[in-house]
Amino acid sequence: MNISADHWLEGAMRRPIPGGSPMPVRRFLAIHFTSGATAESSIEFWRTPAAKGASAHIVIDRDGTVYQCRPFNVTCGHAGVSRWQGFSNLNSCSIGIELANAGDDERLTKRWSKFPPTEARHKNGGTLKRWEVYPVEQLAACEEVAKALVKRYNLDGVVGHDDIAPSRKVDPGPAFPMQALRVACGFKVG
Repeated sequence: MNISADHWLEGAMRRPIPGGSPMPVRRFLAIHFTSGATAESSIEFWRTPAAKGASAHIVIDRDGTVYQCRPFNVTCGHAGVSRWQGFSNLNSCSIGIELANAGDDERLTKRWSKFPPTEARHKNGGTLKRWEVYPVEQLAACEEVAKALVKRYNLDGVVGHDDIAPSRKVDPGPAFPMQALRVACGFKVG
């Protein structure tokens, strides 16, 4: 996958959402789940006042379709109150990828997933819950996009929303193979 000079991912479906601020330096890639139905339903929600400015650069549907909502040199409201490796407000220095996934919402998982949920405890604690499984096509698309972004912008790391806001967020959750994505992007894990 290539990224154009104007910071759009070639081959992604464009669904522009206005707004954001210039982001001259990008340091991290932040992975999220939508807690929703489809990628397009999440994008449409972000266009409403109820979203309160929430958005992400990339949204990947369960079938692997990739949507881009804003160029990578403009901020999105995906991280909220966040901290990582001495940085705060990661909206100002990170690219957000949202994956259409219900997380631990069993009602949405039953409606939208083709697979039975997986049972797991979140790495940040809590009870045993049932989490929507990420389809292979979606994970493959996420890896391809992530590798292109890390390479193009020489990013410092790949983080989950649950890493940068552990007291507030559980996404992308225990069903997401975060360590495998970090390794695929060339980062050491240990």
